[in-house]
Amino acid sequence: MHNEKLLRATFIILFSFLAVACSSEPREYDFAVSVAGGPEGWPVWVEEVIVDQSWRVPAGGIEHGFDQHPPMGGVAVLGPMPAPSKIYARWFSHRTEKFYEVTLSLPEDLDDKLRKWYRDYPRNDYIHTLIVGFSGKGEALGWWEAFCNTCNYDRSNDFSTPLVENVKGEVVEGDPGRYNVRTGEHVERGTIPPPPMWLIRQSDGDAGN
Repeated sequence: MHNEKLLRATFIILFSFLAVACSSEPREYDFAVSVAGGPEGWPVWVEEVIVDQSWRVPAGGIEHGFDQHPPMGGVAVLGPMPAPSKIYARWFSHRTEKFYEVTLSLPEDLDDKLRKWYRDYPRNDYIHTLIVGFSGKGEALGWWEAFCNTCNYDRSNDFSTPLVENVKGEVVEGDPGRYNVRTGEHVERGTIPPPPMWLIRQSDGDAGN
């Protein structure tokens, strides 16, 4: 009888330990990441977007979407992964000819929010997307969207909410000359007026020929 009680107690302790270990594992979510830029007339080239110092998101040249609600941009599929906490980004503004960096700190209770949103907007019917945006004016933002994939053209069932907004990026060092060709294409198309420093570099280049 003593051995039976000891064995039962051992099983209870072991089960409790496993339950705690499992509950400490972060919950993972399937979601995409969308990168927006702009707004109209403020094109950017997004060099890097890194989620929690481990997930790199492809980006590149973006001209639109920053000022939309929700913001719209190119989509990359990540995951499954835990609720993100920080987003690092570096981008170049063709209009200001400046480089910017920012680290967006997402809400500390985002995991709790995601649990609720995934219950309210199940993945069988919804595509969940973390949206990040970087403007040619040096601003950054983050949103979450649940897009109804089974509602045809009825967008009233979609869900979106800002996570962080109006974050100012820090101006950092970089060589704007690397983007002369792309900046020139924007000028030729009338997307942006000729940036003053771009004109000076173009003059210097012509003088050297």
